[in-house]
Amino acid sequence: MPIVVIAGQSKESAAKWLDKNPMPFPFLIDSDRSVIKQFDVYNAISIDAFRLAHPSLFLIDGDGKIVYSYVSSNQFDRPTENSTFEKVHELLGSSQE
Repeated sequence: MPIVVIAGQSKESAAKWLDKNPMPFPFLIDSDRSVIKQFDVYNAISIDAFRLAHPSLFLIDGDGKIVYSYVSSNQFDRPTENSTFEKVHELLGSSQE
């Protein structure tokens, strides 16, 4: 299951962040926020951010269907690594039955 990060920010901001936090998987720059709007996670303004995406996790199957989604309520609400891995294993297990 490929992993892709989508960041709603400028190339320059993303490049600075990636210099400090290298990623072993593709990193899509969505500077016009079109992708985050298509996933309906665009956050125009809130108490802790503006013009950003709600931190979100989508698991998409080989047919392009979203089989799991987690959309946070704020910038600090994230699923745990364990819960994410459990969900991936659950989905991979059910697809092999």
